[in-house]
Amino acid sequence: MKCELCHQQNAETAIFLREKGEDRELYVCRACAKRERMRRQKKSQQTRKSSGLPPGMSISVTRVGGDGEPPPIIEAIMNAMQGVVKDLEKASAEVKASKEPEFVAFPCSRVEAEYRIGDRLHLEGLHLVGEMEAVHRAMRALDMKLEGYEADGVHEAGHVYALKYMGAQERAKRVLADILAQERNARARLMDELPRVFGDSLCRALAVMKNCRLLSPGEFFDLLSPLRLAALHGLIEGMPLSDIEKWMRKCDLSSRGDSMTQDERDRLDGELADEMNGRFEDVVLGDRAEEMFL
Repeated sequence: MKCELCHQQNAETAIFLREKGEDRELYVCRACAKRERMRRQKKSQQTRKSSGLPPGMSISVTRVGGDGEPPPIIEAIMNAMQGVVKDLEKASAEVKASKEPEFVAFPCSRVEAEYRIGDRLHLEGLHLVGEMEAVHRAMRALDMKLEGYEADGVHEAGHVYALKYMGAQERAKRVLADILAQERNARARLMDELPRVFGDSLCRALAVMKNCRLLSPGEFFDLLSPLRLAALHGLIEGMPLSDIEKWMRKCDLSSRGDSMTQDERDRLDGELADEMNGRFEDVVLGDRAEEMFL
């Protein structure tokens, strides 16, 4: 049987096409099924005509968190302290004796690639399940910290962090292992227990990339974070993981726009927005993401 849309390739799957308010089942080839899925998604995500948004219209994105029982992140990190009480007491005494305690950056370049950007940890999962504040509290209790990016008014942009510590490096290594375990658990929860939370973050990021008119580097970096997580799990089509990671590595987070005039800043943000509108025009949710989120 030939495809009922292109009438050239053999039919391989069935889809439902809505015509005049009714769903009609069609048997189509894989290529036509993919084109129809992209057409549906583009239509559902479209917020403007092809000529552009009406003057004055803008789109914003908000962060989301999750409900339910959180992973035992505080307990897990505190367990790393077993057997090193003397180390902690010594480090605390040194801190009190110093007016400006010095933190040392822990090298994270050997962490599994999916959990880092460059030599910094990527903790989008813990952010989305609402656990980052608990992590920060636990780190402060251990005289350690996760240092994020502050760029263009975006707090902890992209949820990418440098791990800094005082005291024994071995203790920092154990804490790092616990953080990575909890991030792994958080990502599993997003897929299995909180798909709507993950889907909301992903679809908001896609919608902004497709339709924004101004895009600062800080916001760009922040939006790429859930998209990277989605690409790692094979949930989007039309944008390879390598491109997302390349943009995140090269993104200028120095907030240089603070020294520019408003017109100069708007011009650069507009150019970045136009580029991303084009690059993300054909990026859509994959089959697995449609099953999870739609």
